[in-house]
Amino acid sequence: MGGIMKQQTHATGELDWLLDDLVERVGEVRQAVLLSRDGLVMGASGGVTRKDAEFLAALSSGFHSLANGAREHFQAKQVRQTVVELDGMLFFVMPAGDGSCLAVLSDAGGNAGLVAYETTMLIKRVRRQLGTAPRSGEPADPAPRA
Repeated sequence: MGGIMKQQTHATGELDWLLDDLVERVGEVRQAVLLSRDGLVMGASGGVTRKDAEFLAALSSGFHSLANGAREHFQAKQVRQTVVELDGMLFFVMPAGDGSCLAVLSDAGGNAGLVAYETTMLIKRVRRQLGTAPRSGEPADPAPRA
């Protein structure tokens, strides 16, 4: 298990290279993981171990679910992003398409606005590829439309 994730399908490979591109272009970004809203890994940037990808996906799914609970309670239209500040790093979770999210770990000392902007631009460019159909009995919540 702790080995570097392998590309398993053609679609996953296409998503992985987009995540790799984000990590390479934005120096503050350490890792990026694409996940279904129920916490399954759909893609990961290079160097992310399977164990780390699965952990980030599960954690991100939980954060996104909590953010949706806040959205519903406060009658907001959408969750745009969830940001967690850790010692030395920032953790972003953004809805990426119907049924998916993008999780990004970045350096805390970097430009958080740039990381959020570049992540949002990636999501807008590839929204159709990033979407997954909801599982039966699971309603999809709205993705941001900016």
